[in-house]
Amino acid sequence: MKKLLFLLFPLTYFIMPSSAFAANINIPTCPGGNFSALCLGATQLGSVIVNAINLIFVVAALLALVFLIIGGVKWLTSQGEKEGVNKARETIVAAIVGLVIIFLSYLIVNFVLNLFVGATLFNLSLPTLISH
Repeated sequence: MKKLLFLLFPLTYFIMPSSAFAANINIPTCPGGNFSALCLGATQLGSVIVNAINLIFVVAALLALVFLIIGGVKWLTSQGEKEGVNKARETIVAAIVGLVIIFLSYLIVNFVLNLFVGATLFNLSLPTLISH
């Protein structure tokens, strides 16, 4: 038993790392020199994400409005035929439901971001490891 403790005690010194050795090391997260343009800061990356999400919502809303207009044109050109009016009505209802879903999803995304991150889609900033 004494021999086992005699062998294990020195091994634990080498196995157990000490955090004091790494306490003052500052590891850069962005490359330097010619590659510094590859590093996006947190604010730049956050603005890219926000702009992409906003673009997706705007394109979806515009598509829903286009389908609403298409449904209206179908209704006008149906000349009172029951089948044409029903198809136009279905297109208009689908476009309105799509608009409602788009606006509700935008509100839900903002609510969830505000709940968990404390930000909205207008002021989203991602956390960084090291301040620049």
